[in-house]
Amino acid sequence: MRVVIYHQGALGDFLLLLPVLEGMARLRPGFRADFWSKREHVSLLSGKDYLGDFYPLDGPLAAALLDDGRWEKFPLPDFILRADSIFIFGQEGARTIAQRLSGRLGGRAHWVRSFPGPGDSGVHAGDFIAKQVAALGWPHRQVFRALEPPLSEVSAARGVLERLGAGERPVVIHPGSGGMRKIWPLRCWTDLVERLRREFRVPVLLSEGPADECIAEFFREMGRAGTAVVRGLSTAGLSALLSLGRLFIGSDSGVSHLAAAVGTPALVLFGPTDPEVWAPRGDEVRIIRGSWNEKEVAARGPAEDCSPSASEVIAQAAELLG
Repeated sequence: MRVVIYHQGALGDFLLLLPVLEGMARLRPGFRADFWSKREHVSLLSGKDYLGDFYPLDGPLAAALLDDGRWEKFPLPDFILRADSIFIFGQEGARTIAQRLSGRLGGRAHWVRSFPGPGDSGVHAGDFIAKQVAALGWPHRQVFRALEPPLSEVSAARGVLERLGAGERPVVIHPGSGGMRKIWPLRCWTDLVERLRREFRVPVLLSEGPADECIAEFFREMGRAGTAVVRGLSTAGLSALLSLGRLFIGSDSGVSHLAAAVGTPALVLFGPTDPEVWAPRGDEVRIIRGSWNEKEVAARGPAEDCSPSASEVIAQAAELLG
């Protein structure tokens, strides 16, 4: 059984798909998946026995299938022609690709909406995907199996920790997110870092991602105050570094999903978004719900009014740190 997985979404969306793929692989002996997706996302699957070949999104195929004047005549590549089934994960644009491929391939291409819409509140995104896949003839249970970063990446991550003086097993904190509104106020993060170092005497490492330009000054200030900051890692390199952490604390972001996926105990802070839909999944994932608005994120001032309070986060961290 050879399938093609088309996925062009964000990291968190891709990771929510993985338990579904694991379940599909368990259902069909010899299951093999070729990925028409982002290279950095597929790099996380290097240890998976179902991993087939990789095909980049920036080739001409997707553009041709979205072109009203070209889609019917554009030559389909071998990886599409030889697939038993093709799953196109995405929103409305992906639906068009699936419909046109299905028309040319006798129904072998299927659209799966990649995350719930406004009318699907309360449905976890992973369950939402799994239900659609089951309706296409693949009934299964989602299988949660931790990602295993390559040993070469783990070795490199240990070198990064040594270079930064961040200890062998730091608490890794990723405050950023794809949207400013999802970030717990920065003064709250500052208070949390200071208390972790003072009360637990644990090394703390801040992770700065490519989407964090809006809070770059926060990382510079924390670095000047003596907190180690890591930036510029590949997705696979970040997965390895997270796997070495004794605890992860972060906002609603793809990095929080990645920490959960590699099996690191994780505390994830949710404010305006719904954890019933978007929470990372894992045996050692805890969600803390708070309330703030976007104007508070970069506001200066005391941290006593943080919601959740740093004390709440510290209490949960203490349980996970043992």
